[in-house]
Amino acid sequence: MAREKFVADIARYVKKYAGMYGILVHSPVIAQAVLESGWGESRLASHYHNYFGMKCGTKWNGKSVNMETMEEYSEGMLTSIRDNFRVFDSMEEGVKGYFEFIQMERYRNLQGIRDPQEYLETIRADGYATSFSYVENCIKVIRQYELTRFDGGECEAMGKTAESVLDVMREWLGFSEANGKFREIIDLYNSVKPLPRGYAVQYSDEWCDTCVSAAGIRAGCSELIGRECGVEEHVKIFKKMGIWIEDGTITPEVGYVIVYNWDKAVQPNDGYSDHIGFVEKVSSGMITAIEGNRGEKVARRVIPLGWGFIRGYAAPRYEKAVNGTGGNPGTGKKSVEAVAKEVLARKWGNGEDRKKRLQAAGYDYPAVQAKVNELVKGSGKKSVETVAKEVIAGKWGNGEDRKKRLQAAGYDYGVVQRKVNALMR
Repeated sequence: MAREKFVADIARYVKKYAGMYGILVHSPVIAQAVLESGWGESRLASHYHNYFGMKCGTKWNGKSVNMETMEEYSEGMLTSIRDNFRVFDSMEEGVKGYFEFIQMERYRNLQGIRDPQEYLETIRADGYATSFSYVENCIKVIRQYELTRFDGGECEAMGKTAESVLDVMREWLGFSEANGKFREIIDLYNSVKPLPRGYAVQYSDEWCDTCVSAAGIRAGCSELIGRECGVEEHVKIFKKMGIWIEDGTITPEVGYVIVYNWDKAVQPNDGYSDHIGFVEKVSSGMITAIEGNRGEKVARRVIPLGWGFIRGYAAPRYEKAVNGTGGNPGTGKKSVEAVAKEVLARKWGNGEDRKKRLQAAGYDYPAVQAKVNELVKGSGKKSVETVAKEVIAGKWGNGEDRKKRLQAAGYDYGVVQRKVNALMR
């Protein structure tokens, strides 16, 4: 199989399924397929459509094949072992199987990562591969074949904004029980474990809140919205998150979650929560909402402000793009603070190059640089190299514990880990 064709074929399925499972970057996954399958030519890939070297483990109930493989338990020392590997019926099933595989608890920290190297360092630390050069080899493939071209649009630029959620809902408009496409929404909701209250939604269930939660999953915004399949239970989550607005008469913002109670037609409406959706637009005293299971399909509803059936709203804390000093929600751009933190993490280069890149991306360079200076001045934090040396000395723990402790202290885990790797070479 020609290399470019293999990349294109794998990329097509990676882009199809990644977002459904909360994975926001594509290039490292494509690179993994390249390395693990030898460009699709290994026996495991060419005969059994397992392009990622996935072993069966204890939870696999599908077909399997026993094969020999090499593991690097000690640096530079390869050990030959035999193990059982998962078998799939097609390339598409093999790629989808990868995303199902990384739904295991130990790989949950991959969800939401947008930096290819951080993704690879994280999955390697999670125990996916034993090769000591795994990250480096994948990065080489990404660079040589320019795989980051597949990270454009919804991955690299997608912030946790109102528009990112609404774009998902717009994509699903017309998904219905009649055409069967609503099942994709329910399948996505059920794919993320553990399930809220341990309940797997059935195709025969009401699915308006399942749709809201699934859109959050697809857009990488679950932590802003929460996950539930029951509207009244979801309102309890909104209250715990501190984003619930007990007032159906307010003028909502784009991206708010709108909740209805059909048993009461006047305000204030404080009854039982029956239905749910997202506010898409507010104009001339009217609200346009997009809702799942509206007439058994994903559809829009147009209602007046303060409509009697509105139970209340949830106001997710989306990222809001900032140009200069004012906010501009819904553009898909990141906040000044978020970009400033990326600058500190060296993701935007230095000097004049940084300025040009920021301005080309539509950011106000002086505003970003001012925030960078403010963060540096007020952080009182150690340098990345100092922290990396502390990591090597064992002061920050290991694995997921290390990541949580570094992030809690305000450090960029990916940047620190890269410095650790560099110091240990």
